[in-house]
Amino acid sequence: MSVSTPRSFAARARSWSREHVFVMDLIWAALWLVLMVGTWPLSWSSPFDSATYLALAVGCCAALSVRRVRPLTSLAVLAVLLMVQVLWMEQFTTLSVVCVLVATYTSQAQLSVRWRRAVLVLLLLGMAWAVLFVPGTVSMEGFGVRLTSLVSGWTILLLFALLGTARRHNREEVDRLREHTRLLRTQREQELRLAALDERTHIAREMHDVLAHSLNVIVAQADGGRYAARSSPESAVTALETIGRVGRESARELHRLLGVLRDDTRRELSPTPDLDALPTLVDEYRRTGLRVRLTQDGPPTDEEASPPTSVHLTVYRLVQQSLANALEHAGPVAVRVHLARSSGLIVVTVTNPVTGTHGPRERNGGLGLVGMRERIALHGGALEVGMDETTGLWRVRASVPWEET
Repeated sequence: MSVSTPRSFAARARSWSREHVFVMDLIWAALWLVLMVGTWPLSWSSPFDSATYLALAVGCCAALSVRRVRPLTSLAVLAVLLMVQVLWMEQFTTLSVVCVLVATYTSQAQLSVRWRRAVLVLLLLGMAWAVLFVPGTVSMEGFGVRLTSLVSGWTILLLFALLGTARRHNREEVDRLREHTRLLRTQREQELRLAALDERTHIAREMHDVLAHSLNVIVAQADGGRYAARSSPESAVTALETIGRVGRESARELHRLLGVLRDDTRRELSPTPDLDALPTLVDEYRRTGLRVRLTQDGPPTDEEASPPTSVHLTVYRLVQQSLANALEHAGPVAVRVHLARSSGLIVVTVTNPVTGTHGPRERNGGLGLVGMRERIALHGGALEVGMDETTGLWRVRASVPWEET
């Protein structure tokens, strides 16, 4: 079990401040109020001036406390109060300096593009009006002194605007990374669900192939053994042995497949059927009475031309399903299985006559053919199933290509 590392006090403080924006702004507003009141000269100010300044300071700090919750409302209130303070006192105070700088920072960090530009222009124009046209805002007279003071004020104001822009970009980048992480997590969960669904589909297909093969063999052997029990006990014993062997093999295969669905068990690995196992498969169906003939044309002799394991399994399951269908729908008839191998391609053809009460229409559907088409489609191959008008036989023809490396 992994032990999570406790976060530092600074990390916990940052997390808490992000979750309690209004409380943090309220704390900052209280500190600014202390600074504003502490810098007001009470010794030579009249009680009315002090009370008015205190009221303006409280109003400005109240507006600053909601600067991130209601930024437009906060900036509008600050604009009115600052205009009153400058016109009344005709000078810049700690109150006006703090409010202008915080308002500049807040406008660039919190507002939309249109409002950011508009507020910045208004702040620049407001500072120009206060410095150039309000008599007592600059201690020394002269247009040059006022112009120098204006340039200095604009520089500081633009610096805080740049800080607000950097803060906004940082917040947007964090939000983008969080959204990207969320999308990646969602995509990963979807991929896991799709992978689980694909695995279950694969298991269902494998179980269908195993059961179709084993049950057809067991039923055919049981029927044959029952009829041969009186006249030929040896044949009945052979049939029972085949039933037991096929049943045990099928049980092991089903146990392996079902074990994939259990997370608390280790997967039991078994060899994947390949082309070399086709003669054994054909012999099993021959013992059921199916007269199977297996032929192959031109297998490549070099090892590089050997198909991948997935192609081996696809061809094996295709032949297995075709023989199971032939035994189920046509009975113990003659079946021909032909494999034509060339460079990068295997063409499998299984033909058998259609007899009994099951017609071709009843054999066009079913999970077996669906599984065949899905397997072959994974390799980009093609499957043809139906009556061959030339020979009058039921034909299953599949081409399974692969890319050689």
